[in-house]
Amino acid sequence: MSKAVEIAYKSIRLRLSRSLLVTSGIVLALAFLISIQASDAAVSGMRGWIASVQTSPHFEELRQRRDALWEKSKPMETAFREQVAKAPKPAKDAKAFDPKEQFGQDFDEMKKELGELPVSGPELTTALTAKPELIGPFKEWLAVARERHQVREELTKPQQLEAAMKANGVPTTTEEIASAAIQTRWLLGLALLVAFAGILNAMLMSVTERFREIGTMKCLGALDSFIIKLFLIESLFQGIVGTVVGIIVGLALSLVAATASYGGHAWTNLPWGQVGIAVAISFAVGVGLTVAGAVYPAWKAARMQPIEAMRVEA
Repeated sequence: MSKAVEIAYKSIRLRLSRSLLVTSGIVLALAFLISIQASDAAVSGMRGWIASVQTSPHFEELRQRRDALWEKSKPMETAFREQVAKAPKPAKDAKAFDPKEQFGQDFDEMKKELGELPVSGPELTTALTAKPELIGPFKEWLAVARERHQVREELTKPQQLEAAMKANGVPTTTEEIASAAIQTRWLLGLALLVAFAGILNAMLMSVTERFREIGTMKCLGALDSFIIKLFLIESLFQGIVGTVVGIIVGLALSLVAATASYGGHAWTNLPWGQVGIAVAISFAVGVGLTVAGAVYPAWKAARMQPIEAMRVEA
């Protein structure tokens, strides 16, 4: 066994470019497999969050906070409107009030951000120019309005996420989810088939180019069991490396794609337990399929007669 491990390791090092080609097939197959599982886990996590967050204590607290802020801002708006209505006209030589200098944005930007202002932008400019003491009450209202807007945005995040999922073609209704689950199973089956075919082809290529080496080892007394052991160990090395790299690549790409589509929701609602199970399954499948895909090529190599192997290679 130790000699087989040594020869397999040296063989991979001597044929590094070919080994990398074989490993790349494993990487692509496993990246495809884990990306499907990770994407499905991310979507499931976001669906679960949308379904449960509306009745959560956090959202109940947000609703109470929204109502309290509304009750607080309503009399402030009324009082401010009355003061604006009573404000005198500004002097002709008075410098017009600049909201950007005072607040960092003009009134149109504020309206776009908050959705509404106590009075129109021109009325605010006129009133604040004529009566600068109104700046303080307006700042107080602005602080409350911004806080209320943030709470409202937090409360509408489930609807925003659901809209984003629909825009990306993700099923949201019960019937669509059931249909998508069937499609996911077919995709997983296809991924497994692609992985097995790719690994089997890669190992067959590895055996085909090593006929002379196989013939030489058999001439030196290598038994059929040793040849089989050698190829299985070599495939195990390549399978472990290719599976690990494929899982990392596929997981990273799927999470990056989910983040690009759904922002922070892809991470905050990701079911890490489900992803961990998917990683473990993918690792077992990748290594298992690699070894299984090498069984036939290894058996074929072991059954070859030395003279036949030398003749074919020549």
